[in-house]
Amino acid sequence: MIFFQNLTQQFGVGRTFLLSLPLLLMLLGLAACTNSEDFANPLDAENLRTSGAPDGLTLYPGDREIRVTWTDTGQSGIKAYRIYRRSISNSDEPFEVVGTVNAPASEFIDTNNLENDRLDDFGNVLAYEYRISYIDINDVETPDPANLPQTGDGEPMRIWKTASATPSIAPPAPDVTIGDPVDLAVNLFWENYAFPADFSIFQISIAPDRGEGESLVFRHAADISRDEEKLYYLDGNFREDGTKKTYRIAAIDRFGVEAVTIVTAESPNLPPKPPTNFAVFCYPSSLFTVRYDSVLQWDANLEPDLDGYQIYTINNDGEFIPRPAAKKGETTLTVIGEEPVLVAGSPYLRPYFIVAYDNTPRPDGMIDTSERVEATLLANFTLFDPIPAEPTPPPPSGPSTR
Repeated sequence: MIFFQNLTQQFGVGRTFLLSLPLLLMLLGLAACTNSEDFANPLDAENLRTSGAPDGLTLYPGDREIRVTWTDTGQSGIKAYRIYRRSISNSDEPFEVVGTVNAPASEFIDTNNLENDRLDDFGNVLAYEYRISYIDINDVETPDPANLPQTGDGEPMRIWKTASATPSIAPPAPDVTIGDPVDLAVNLFWENYAFPADFSIFQISIAPDRGEGESLVFRHAADISRDEEKLYYLDGNFREDGTKKTYRIAAIDRFGVEAVTIVTAESPNLPPKPPTNFAVFCYPSSLFTVRYDSVLQWDANLEPDLDGYQIYTINNDGEFIPRPAAKKGETTLTVIGEEPVLVAGSPYLRPYFIVAYDNTPRPDGMIDTSERVEATLLANFTLFDPIPAEPTPPPPSGPSTR
């Protein structure tokens, strides 16, 4: 206390400042201790080496080699990564260092005395097991291979992240061709495939093609065994014409080594199927007129890209004329007050025709329409006969604007 009083007298330092000086010195000391520790754990600057091993450990086996990949955090405090391996996964065998790479590397190719197609005495696959640590700029390794699982007072447990793989010669890549156009579908074929003895399965993955510059995100779609009678994959999961997808067809052997073929295809611009069970029921509008009413009905189409239906009839000159269009959810339409059509001076019931059309214009701007279907007459309570069936010209394409 006398020391602080002397300072006050000699240098004019305020009493309040002197009382807070010890606290200030303590905080500065803590900050000095923490700065070096911050770099020791580049994954979290607020903790002290509490992070586990690098994330994203993935193995890609090949012919007497395994490519080891992981996620580099991009932190400046990481100096290098160290790769460990043991020859039998989930065993008591110790891990050995097989390589060290400087950051910001995120890949190591191990070719050090690896064997292909390893099996134990019972025919089970023997896999090599890998794990990775990072070394910070203070040469501290995390996780510490000498102390696992690694815990501390108030700290989370730090454990290794491991992955296993077995080298093998990759099977032949499938020779994939695209089948004939099918509405809202893509057919992939790879017939006459030469199966190796250790073949396991074909794996199909699909990624929507969102255009140039967009990364592909594949999702597993199907597994196909070698026992299939015909090697193909049908993708019928399209909602409209002209949709692009990228397909990844991988041939995989029993050791997990794969050969991949990538193809891109799109759903073709094709019309929907013709409506089915199209029929008409005619009855007089009244007792005092030659007009009649027509009730049209049909079964609904099931195509997801269906936009609607267009009804046609013919005039006295035998030409097609459009009647009102029906929406895709409709399966019936009533035409009120029809007049008979005159053929060679005689009155006949008008014939009706229907086409289905989709919602995706072709590259030329025209809308795809199905084949024309003529209605079956269910009953006739009028004074007129139906027109005898004769060749008729095709109707105009596209829905009516009426």
